[in-house]
Order: sequence, then C-alpha cells, then structure tokens
Amino acid sequence: MYKGKKRGGSNRRRILECIYRNAPIARIDIADETEITPATVTSNVMTLISEGIVEELGEAMTEEVSSGRKRVLIDIIPTCRYCIGVEFTLKALVICITDMRGTIIHQKITPFSQTLAYSITESICSGINNLVEESKLDWSSIIGIGVAVPGHMDQENGQLITNRKIWTSFSPDLIKNTFPVPVTFENNARCMALAEYLFDSNNSPDSFSFFHVGMGMFCASVVEGEIFLGNHYVAGEIGHTIVCENGTRCECGKHGCLQTYSSETWLIKKAHLIYDNSPQSALKNLVSTKEEITIQTILTAYSMGDPLIGSCISDALRYLGITTSNIAIIMNPGKIFLHGQLFDNEGVCTELMDYIERQLLFVDNSYHNYIEILPYCQSDGAVGASALAISHFFMV
Repeated sequence: MYKGKKRGGSNRRRILECIYRNAPIARIDIADETEITPATVTSNVMTLISEGIVEELGEAMTEEVSSGRKRVLIDIIPTCRYCIGVEFTLKALVICITDMRGTIIHQKITPFSQTLAYSITESICSGINNLVEESKLDWSSIIGIGVAVPGHMDQENGQLITNRKIWTSFSPDLIKNTFPVPVTFENNARCMALAEYLFDSNNSPDSFSFFHVGMGMFCASVVEGEIFLGNHYVAGEIGHTIVCENGTRCECGKHGCLQTYSSETWLIKKAHLIYDNSPQSALKNLVSTKEEITIQTILTAYSMGDPLIGSCISDALRYLGITTSNIAIIMNPGKIFLHGQLFDNEGVCTELMDYIERQLLFVDNSYHNYIEILPYCQSDGAVGASALAISHFFMV
C-alpha cells in the first residue's frame, strides 16, 4: 500500500502516485493516504478529470448502510496519453510506445551489432521517429521519452558513465534536441525498479531492492517510493562486490568480483573456453561456432546436463545466493526482486532459491518468501524507461 506520507512533490504528483499505487480509489481515501485535505484532493481530481487523465468508475461496493456521501472510485485512463521507452544493451536496442499503465502499444527490437553500437544515437533517433510514424500517433499525445542506459548518467554534464568504450558515440544532447517532447535518462535497472513500483503496485511494497543480472549487474533500491541514487556512481554497483577473495581478475582491476562469476558476459566467456577445450560439451550440439553462444545456449546446455556448464552455473548461483542474502541482512528491504534472463529456467530458479534459503535460515525460515524471481522479457528495460518518463513528465 502506498503510504503517501512524503511531503515532497506537488499535490498533483502525490495524488497521481497514490492513484497509480491504489486504484481504483475514492477521493476520501486519497486524502487519507496522502494527508492532503479532502477539498484539495477533490479540486485536483476534478482538474484531472477535465484533462481526460482520470475517470470515475462508479460507486464503491460496500455492505455498510450510510446516508453520507457515496464513495466514487477513480482510476487513470491508460490511453489518456502515451510515452516512449528506450533501452540499449549488448543484447539489443529496444524502443517501445506504451500507454500510461505500461502496456506496450508498439515496439521495435534491433539485435545488437558493432554497427548498431557505433551509431547508437542515430539508431535511437531514427527508431523513435519510425515507430511514432508507424503508430499513427500525434506527438501531442506523447508526454515524453525515457532512455534506460547501461551505466550511470552524469545528469549535470549529460554524459553516460560506463566502462564499456563501445558506447562512446552515445549523445544525450543530440537525442534531446531531435524531438518535440522532453527526454530523460537513467540507469536501466533503476528504470525497471520504477516500473515495478508504478505498474505492479499489488506486488511491490513501498521499499524494495531490484537485483538485475544481465550482461552487467546492478541492484536498484526503492526507499519509501523514491529511487535511491546515492552520492556517487558506486551506488548499486553490486557486480563489483567481492565474493571470492583472490578470485578471477575483473576488468575493474579487483579480484573476485561477483560479476566475474555470475554476469552473462562472464558466463559466456567461460562457455567459450568450454567450447574450445571440451569436445564432449553439449555446446557443440547447439552452435556451430563459439561466437554464437548466448545465455540461452548456456541455459539449454545446463538443462541437458553438461557438467562443466553446470559447474559454472552452480558457482554463479551460489555467489548470487550469498549476495542476495547479504542484501536482505544489510538493508532488510520489504522485498527483493531478482530479474534477468539467467533465471528464465526452472532448474536455475530452484537451485538459486535453495542457496538463498540456506543462507537465511539463521534469521527466519520464512524470510526467503520475500524474495521473488520476476519473469524476464527483453522489453522490460524499455518499459522501465516509459515509467521514468511518466514519473518525470506526467506526474508533475
């Protein structure tokens, strides 16, 4: 339940956020949740209705007999506006148009290539323009564009902070200057956490951790409905926590970082070695060359019982289990969401949850129930970017 006791933000923003988190909801309940006066809530809701943003759904069903004013429920009209979400990673460039509830209306997925990476800004701009043209939507109905980036954004200087040199051609300013609507940028895992908060309120508490495992790794935190940013770029960089002292050397210069065992990038590197040196590997039956190996290839080999792949996956899951339990112990969030294509396998999920449960037995044998593996979809980051646009340009 959205508590709404935060004093920051305009009344309109707090009311809209309350509706997102609790709809369908009556005006009096909005006033109670937000601690905004009923008169102010009524005035703002009438404005939102006149703007075609929210609608009345009818009277709340209740068994109580009352002569007082009826409780009329209201909700966001999903198609009152639209927004554009973009995510680019080492897997793909995903561009989507969603409604105000995060439902994808149109989308375009372009698989990663070196050519795409070197022209990423132009690809984003042309991709957005083409998708809007195909959708037949007018720009006046689009509130803005959110871009989920594989790294950190230096918001003050408009620069992407990442150790992957392949994205050096990315130009936030050029994207901003191309379109007639505002554009905002944020780390992709933080965007996905925001989507979980806005679009799946029945499943997400006010405070939770969102642990994303992909080609890289990141743990975003939502604290009382606010994305935690920290004071420096290290916040959320869980892939660079040490899980094996004197272990594998990471590109950051340290040894034994979590991402060297559990990220897709490093699992694929290890699969390349297995492919080259193990003639009996199941990988040989799945791809013709090691360059074709993806995380899905690895998961298939794991399901086929490949012992070397199984060993790599078990190491990855053991360290992920330790790290997840450390998040639970140190931060004690209302929930921990785990997200990534690595978990798109029943055997992997079972093994991981077993590691986590064993790590937390000393606390409470039911605490692991607050840890949830989310279903994976390649569009999740782009939908998260739409949530970012809604937060920045709609809930104002």
